[in-house]
Amino acid sequence: MNKETGSAAAIKTFKNTELGETWVEEGEAPDWQRLLERRESYAIGTVPMGGLLLVGGADVQKDRIEASIWAFGRGKSSWLVEHRVLMGDTAREAVWKDLGTLITEQWTHASGATMPLARFALDTGFATQEAYAFVRASRDSRLMAVKGVPRGPALIGTPLAVDVSSGGKRLRRGIKVFSVAVGIAKLEFYNNLRKVTDVEEDGVTIRFPVGFVHLPQVDAEFLQQLCAEQLTTRRNRHGFAVREWQKMRERNEALDCYVYARAAAAAAGLDRFEERHWRELERQLGIAPPDEAPPPLQALDPHEATPSGGLGASGVRKYGRRVIKSRWLS
Repeated sequence: MNKETGSAAAIKTFKNTELGETWVEEGEAPDWQRLLERRESYAIGTVPMGGLLLVGGADVQKDRIEASIWAFGRGKSSWLVEHRVLMGDTAREAVWKDLGTLITEQWTHASGATMPLARFALDTGFATQEAYAFVRASRDSRLMAVKGVPRGPALIGTPLAVDVSSGGKRLRRGIKVFSVAVGIAKLEFYNNLRKVTDVEEDGVTIRFPVGFVHLPQVDAEFLQQLCAEQLTTRRNRHGFAVREWQKMRERNEALDCYVYARAAAAAAGLDRFEERHWRELERQLGIAPPDEAPPPLQALDPHEATPSGGLGASGVRKYGRRVIKSRWLS
């Protein structure tokens, strides 16, 4: 342990034990101003070439629903495609109709192909019964009802059945709600946000590290929302150190939407993807080299989807159009 690290550890211990104060972990929240400087020029609403798995996540508030669309690629690199704010009282039907329209949309990939969402995660922590009713009525296997929890052994927990309608009537067959360990997603996201680019030996080509987060020309408010929380350590009443995330500013919807989109990507199989899965997605987009195109993949029944994804190989399937048309991306 070097002198600087030892000093920081001593201060942390003193603040937690002697003063009873919370210790903020240094460097956990990225600098939003640096993110502002490194924004990229790809058009908002389009999917860049490296984005192969398209997912979304929504955060519900009293007067609006905010939704982010993210694309993931090899090495869990990610691209923000767009962020929308759907205004409307979430106790009324109109804003939910707008959300339903958003989920059924398709986005244009840089290859020219169109892409639907593979999964979409909807937070049910606020306007819970309205959110349940929306998921139940949509009958869309891509749509997941989720609820954030501070911690857990895995990003997505075992789903729990919900059998109460918006009117309070017990239902024989209810929807399933997945718990999302938000701390896991936030720590991974912040680690990736702090990564920086490098330059190849030619002095011109930019090299992006594994897991790099690509951002278009979004405004400063959105970036501040992404960096709105800090990981802190405090002592509980039993004297044990507890790490928890705390908001440093009021607005953090952009971060929440990413967390839910990341959960949607996990449900689609992101964490288990191998090269053959990425090749299959490229093949469906029409950008895989013909001599390297692998046999297509087929998912298990979407209603039986697990946090690990559940992808399996199948026989050859023919596609006549450059539009994603498969059971696990439809």
